[in-house]
Amino acid sequence: MKRIVLILMIGSALILPSLAAPRPFVFSELWNNAAYYQTNLEKKNFTAFLGRYEGKFGLNLFDLPWQAYLVYYGSVSQNADYWNNSFFYGVGSRYKPFESYKAGSWQDEWIKDVKVYVESLQPTYWQGAASAESAGLATTDLRYGLEVWHEWNLDNVNENLPWGELWTNFAWRTTNFGWEDFNSYIFYFQPKFGRHLGNGIEAYLKADLTISGKSGASYSFLNTAAYGVGIRVEPWRMSGQANDLFKKFKMYAEILGVSYLKDQPTDPNKVVSSDVRFGIDFSYGR
Repeated sequence: MKRIVLILMIGSALILPSLAAPRPFVFSELWNNAAYYQTNLEKKNFTAFLGRYEGKFGLNLFDLPWQAYLVYYGSVSQNADYWNNSFFYGVGSRYKPFESYKAGSWQDEWIKDVKVYVESLQPTYWQGAASAESAGLATTDLRYGLEVWHEWNLDNVNENLPWGELWTNFAWRTTNFGWEDFNSYIFYFQPKFGRHLGNGIEAYLKADLTISGKSGASYSFLNTAAYGVGIRVEPWRMSGQANDLFKKFKMYAEILGVSYLKDQPTDPNKVVSSDVRFGIDFSYGR
């Protein structure tokens, strides 16, 4: 039934393009990150570069806060493990129920960015595909949930006030491309809070919180909290135009502590207590 609903939603968006559209008919969103990680919350001696990237390309459904899109999530690394060299792709649809919400202050302005979504995905692996196949990993995943991405005081900056970012995602996943039926939720909560230091330099506190309904040592990586400090430079944030691809380009470095919220890994080499990261990050269209 869920797949039928998804097909109907996407089909509706494809057969209505002839209707007048007050907004651009097509949209795109990109996020790309490439960084060196000391542990990557994976193992003590990870010490490798890891790239993560994701994108959505789709259609706005005329004057409704409703979109249908193609989507991908990928990673690539010097590390040869298949989960660090994966590519998940498929179709999705999402709805913005509060897009016209009029915020009263900074405290509630994020509400208009709430998105309800459903996605159907399949995988491929750049490295370790044979290992993924022998592990019996799932070949499809259906995900549905809520997502928010919002920024405070990063456009039209007032340097006397703090800035903030928030990405949070709560979703039910049927398989999570794992070795068994997942059928549980994953909740990501990643806030940043900082100060402008001038010339595009920004110091901040951050947290990366991941919580899952799955427990046990084999799911310890889905129940972690990383927290610490960072500094970054956005060289073109103030000089670029609103639609510039690299307007939100960042160079950053972070030092984090790590805590396990449930069980720790049974392998002591995979138990980490800190991480050091530095790299680049940029997004477009969100």
